[in-house]
Amino acid sequence: MMQISPSSPPRLRPRASALMVFISFITATAAVLLPKTALAAPADTPPPSSPLEQVQALVQPTVVYEQITWTGYVYDETNDGYFTQDPFTTSFQCTGFVVNPDGYVATAGHCVDYDQTVQDAILSQVVQWAFDNEYYAAKPSKSTIATFARNWRIDGASTEGRPDLDVSVAYGVSVSGEPSGKALPARVVNVRPVGQGDVALLKIEARDLTVASLSDNATTGVGTEVVAIGYPASVDLVTDVDFNPSFKEGTISAEKTTDAGLLQVFEISAAVSGGMSGGPTVGLDGDVIGVNSFKISGETQPFNFVQPSQTLEELMRSEGVENTPGAVTEKYRAGLQAYFAGDGKAATADFEEVLQVVPSHQFAQEYLRKAQDLPGSSSFPFLWVALAVAVLVLIIVVIVVVARTRRGPAPATGSIAAAPATGEAPQAPPNHAEPAEPEVVAAHAEPAEPEVVAAHAEPAEPEVVAAHAEPAEPEVVAAPGEPRTTSGEDLFCSQCGRPHGPDDRFCPRCGHQLQP
Repeated sequence: MMQISPSSPPRLRPRASALMVFISFITATAAVLLPKTALAAPADTPPPSSPLEQVQALVQPTVVYEQITWTGYVYDETNDGYFTQDPFTTSFQCTGFVVNPDGYVATAGHCVDYDQTVQDAILSQVVQWAFDNEYYAAKPSKSTIATFARNWRIDGASTEGRPDLDVSVAYGVSVSGEPSGKALPARVVNVRPVGQGDVALLKIEARDLTVASLSDNATTGVGTEVVAIGYPASVDLVTDVDFNPSFKEGTISAEKTTDAGLLQVFEISAAVSGGMSGGPTVGLDGDVIGVNSFKISGETQPFNFVQPSQTLEELMRSEGVENTPGAVTEKYRAGLQAYFAGDGKAATADFEEVLQVVPSHQFAQEYLRKAQDLPGSSSFPFLWVALAVAVLVLIIVVIVVVARTRRGPAPATGSIAAAPATGEAPQAPPNHAEPAEPEVVAAHAEPAEPEVVAAHAEPAEPEVVAAHAEPAEPEVVAAPGEPRTTSGEDLFCSQCGRPHGPDDRFCPRCGHQLQP
């Protein structure tokens, strides 16, 4: 016989307990991850940066270092012969910047123009050579020899009256597959000397270069904040030579004209020195306002002048060259804009596209690393994927548990016990919170074959009460555990307290054998 103990305390099944623990884990994980992913969303707090840093990031990949070398043979017309069989050379340092992705570089006109500065530099070498080697039998002084220079002519290897020009360009940063500082030959496309605008256009064999954007000067005026960029030669005299340009901040202090009012120039307060000629002067948005041109000789105050970018653009149009950015520049600028706005995810994607075309782009590499360190770039998708996987596992576990539950309850342990095969009443399970209901055993005419009645936790059938010989008298039910009190000839079951007749052998309620 099976007995159910309804008063046993409820116990969680091991499967349900594990499920509750897993749900708790997912809830705690979501509570930790969701706030972080919310904070890590794109367009979060922008990284700390200064306007100068943003200008540097935009413009420095476009700036180049220029080495200009003039080589000539000096002919002495008085003595009808060349001073030496070897040429004299002089070199100058300038700055330029890329204006077209196909290798076009802008610079100052005087950097590549054969002018009085170049002549004086070569002739002064000849004066020193003539004095040291006693070229003249009378042994005149150097100052006297210098007066003879009016009778000298400087020739190139194949050109009379003009020395040979050699221009080398080196990138300040690696932006086109070439290492920083590697010299690349450049040819002069066109030049406008100082009196005609002081701008020049060079060409190198390169492609997919990062380009500086030219301003239309529509809003440029006095008070405009500017940054002058270039390689000052004086700095190289006191520091180790490198290819990082200087950035000099200032403002436009005046608008002037030259060449009898035909050409406009901007006077700036930024400290531009020798070697920075030809470099760009830009606004805080990174657009080129003008080309570093000239300064007042001997003036200690920073009175420096730049040629407007519109003058340069006129020269470019005459050669059919446009200031187009190209795909690399557009992606690079978009990446910088996203990075400085705090959108690490978009910036990462843009810089990666740049590096697919130009793997050596030094600034794209640097800002890619910075973008990946921003919230919302790499950690954001990883956390969401981890959370999604955890939720999927939870759903699978719930489905498995529900499917097993529908198959039927598992056999209970400890709450259902087999009763003895004899007519004895089984013992109630120990450790009940409340007294158990009395065991119900069906009475049988033959005790040797007792009828087995399935026990129910909650009896569905109504209780059947045996008829009394004297129904007029109400049944008095004793409290559990106490003997019933009777009057007259009434008899009661010692097991359950149910009244019975004098001829009954078994209790009509519980089936207990009655004592005579």
